[in-house]
Amino acid sequence: MLMARLQVNRDSAEEWDSLICPRIMETLKKNMKQAAECIPMKSDDWHFQIMGPHDQHTVDISQKSCSCRRWDLTSIPVDMLY
Repeated sequence: MLMARLQVNRDSAEEWDSLICPRIMETLKKNMKQAAECIPMKSDDWHFQIMGPHDQHTVDISQKSCSCRRWDLTSIPVDMLY
C-alpha cells in the first residue's frame, strides 16, 4: 500500500514543470503578492523591521524567526521577506 502511494507521488512529480512542488509554488506566489504591501527597514545586517498595511513585525534572518511566529511554525519564510 505504501509503495503504491510512493510510486503514484513519484509519477505525478515527473510531470511538474519546475523543481518545486506546484502546491508550494502557489504558497510562494501568494506570499510574494502579500509582500508587495510591506515596507522593510533595515536595523542591522540580520534584523529588519517590516511595516505592513495592518501591523509591523521584527524579522531576524540569522535565527530565521519573525515576531509573528509564522516562520517558526511553518519553516516557510514569511511573506514579508519576498
